[in-house]
Amino acid sequence: MSQPEEPPELTLPQIFEMYKDRWVAILVTKRDENQQPTAGKVVADDVDRYRLRTNITKYNDVCIFFAGESPYPLLM
Repeated sequence: MSQPEEPPELTLPQIFEMYKDRWVAILVTKRDENQQPTAGKVVADDVDRYRLRTNITKYNDVCIFFAGESPYPLLM
């Protein structure tokens, strides 16, 4: 039985382009000087952020974000 292929490392702009308007969970592989993610490996994506969460419980350093315009109003 073969092992599942490991996802490729992608920059955030690449992820936003490939997963437009979807919730994305990445294993963070690179961070900037402010410790914000700049690259990662996509481990899950879905149109529903709650369904996405159930698929990522086995990972430690995961970042979840929406790859598009926010579907919810931003409160300040």
